[in-house]
Amino acid sequence: MTTQGHVLRVPDFLATLTTEAAVHHLDLTLELPDAPPPGPLAVRVAVATMDGLLSDDTVRPSAWDDHDFLLKATGRVPLTDRDRLELGESAGWFPLLG
Repeated sequence: MTTQGHVLRVPDFLATLTTEAAVHHLDLTLELPDAPPPGPLAVRVAVATMDGLLSDDTVRPSAWDDHDFLLKATGRVPLTDRDRLELGESAGWFPLLG
């Protein structure tokens, strides 16, 4: 599969589409507190994708749940001062996707 000039294996292509769908689902429901969240399998794939973009030394703050991580990793929600302190130099990697 070729996308944006990159060749992706089918599993990676499907993970990319799943990540995009989960993040856009969060975009659409960010201000709708009663809206259902993205499905747990899609969230798991999106979180694994974001984890794969972090350096091996980076540990995300323990207070972040998967939705917080996805919103902060994609720049939908800015990092707080506490986030930056906990992430240290790794805070400069955020957002992982733009």
